[in-house]
Amino acid sequence: MHKTDIETLIAYNFWADNEILTACTHISVADFTRQVAPNPGWHSLRGTLVHLLDTEYGWRAALQNLPDDGVLDEADFPDVSSLRARWQTEAAAWQAYVADLDEAALNAVWREEATIQRTRWQTILHVINDGTHHRSEAAAILTGYGRSPGELDFEGYLVWMGK
Repeated sequence: MHKTDIETLIAYNFWADNEILTACTHISVADFTRQVAPNPGWHSLRGTLVHLLDTEYGWRAALQNLPDDGVLDEADFPDVSSLRARWQTEAAAWQAYVADLDEAALNAVWREEATIQRTRWQTILHVINDGTHHRSEAAAILTGYGRSPGELDFEGYLVWMGK
C-alpha cells in the first residue's frame, strides 16, 4: 500500500465522521442520547458514535504501542460538541501518525498472533471500514430523525475535495 493512498483514506474517514457530527448538531440532546429501536448494538446515536471514536482511538493506540487507557465512556460526552472536540483531537493524532510512516512501515507486519499476521495498512483499512459500518448505522438513526447526513461514500468525499 502506498502512503498517499492511506493518507487519502484517513482524510476521507475523518471527513465522513465530521459529516455525521454536523448532522447531529441539528437534533436535540434528548434525541442524541435516547435509546433507539431497533438497537444497532450501542443503544443510541451517542453510543454508536462513541463506539466509533473509541475504535479509531483504540486501534491508533495499538498501532503506536501506546498504553491502553480503556474504553471511552459515552457519559463523558453529554452532547455533540463535547464529542466533536475529542474527535478533532483523534483526527489530528491519526494524521500525525500516518505522516510519520513510510511505505516500509505501512507494509510491515506489526501484529502477530499464532497464525494471524497483520500489516499496518491492513489494520488502518480495517479502522476505515469499521467506520463506514458504524457511520451507516448513525446515518440511519439520523435519517429517522429527519436529519440525513447526505452522501458519505468515498465518491462524495472526492467530489467535496474537487477531484
